[in-house]
Amino acid sequence: MPRTVPVIASESPGNFLTGALWNANVKAMGDWMLGSGSSGVPRFSGYQNTAQSIPSNTFIPITLDSETIDSDGGHSTTTNPSRYTVQVAGTYLVIGEACFPANATGNRGSRITVNGANIQGGASMIPSGAGNTMGVPAAALLQLVVGDYVEVLGWQSSGAALNTAVATDYASSLKVLWVAG
Repeated sequence: MPRTVPVIASESPGNFLTGALWNANVKAMGDWMLGSGSSGVPRFSGYQNTAQSIPSNTFIPITLDSETIDSDGGHSTTTNPSRYTVQVAGTYLVIGEACFPANATGNRGSRITVNGANIQGGASMIPSGAGNTMGVPAAALLQLVVGDYVEVLGWQSSGAALNTAVATDYASSLKVLWVAG
């Protein structure tokens, strides 16, 4: 069963704040905002540890075969590994990055999608940097419901397939953070 965002209760003037009311409301909200593990706000950070071939002129979902944080179990490294599936409804900050090794031909791009659909303002594109490994970030602030999934897609226009970069500091990634109900 998905978690829900705690709600702070309101009390009538003259009512006493009991320990039970405090724990059910104030403490619950503090645990939600400041907690760790599965007691804090939903958050995910996954990245690519194995290079992936991206054909020229085609947006392709980036496979995220490693993760550092998955507070609510919204990602699998084996089933649909490019997706993070929302477990708690709310507004999320989604940041994705497609990384490519040095190649001087064409452009590079990334895109955030929701349930496989493009979103307004969720893509970016830059010219390739001769001799430079490069990461292309894309970000969006999205209102999502339980079951929605987000992905980061990579794109390049070198004229031939290119592998993604997988290094300690350059790796395609997706980060998802709940920011509001």
